Amino acid sequence: MQVKKTPFAWNQAAAYDFPTFWSTLQRVHPQDHPVSYFMIAVICFEETGFCNIQQAETPSGLGVGFGQLEVKNPEKVAFYEWAGVETNYHELARHMLRDREFSLGLHCQFFQYLTEERGLRLDGCLSAQVGRHLQYKPLFRTGASMLESAFEANDRDAYIRALNYARSNSAKKNGIPESLFKDYWEFILPQSWFDYGF
Repeated sequence: MQVKKTPFAWNQAAAYDFPTFWSTLQRVHPQDHPVSYFMIAVICFEETGFCNIQQAETPSGLGVGFGQLEVKNPEKVAFYEWAGVETNYHELARHMLRDREFSLGLHCQFFQYLTEERGLRLDGCLSAQVGRHLQYKPLFRTGASMLESAFEANDRDAYIRALNYARSNSAKKNGIPESLFKDYWEFILPQSWFDYGF
């Protein structure tokens, strides 16, 4: 389906719906990792609404991909070498933007690197994700818990509330209400996901 009214900076051609996002997570990230599928989903929804895009580059950073991985930070080079990917961040960003699964997988690998190589747990991984924006850590924790409950209940409205939680309760107040973006939500959460699980 074609989404006619889209959230700001969202591009359908670069996006995943939830079923595709979820099945990709199952391929690229261990199910028992401290950063759960639910947590990654709420992070990526808050950052981009499940869209593989790039922010405008600033002198201090460049966010790329579904979860806006900060690729410019010199400290990331050790991670890139561990993951066996390009160490030139411009080349890496281009690779991410042309390959959605690689992009999401690389962000998941970053969390895996933080736990396996740096010895971090969930809180440390969240700190690495949010940087100085510490107010997002409890928002992501609550949103992930809500999304897990919605998943278990197979409740579409609860999914929307959970995915929107961090957006709606942050200082930006940039939730994506279904009442204003009906096409968008039909794309993100197709009824077949609730009827058949795909």
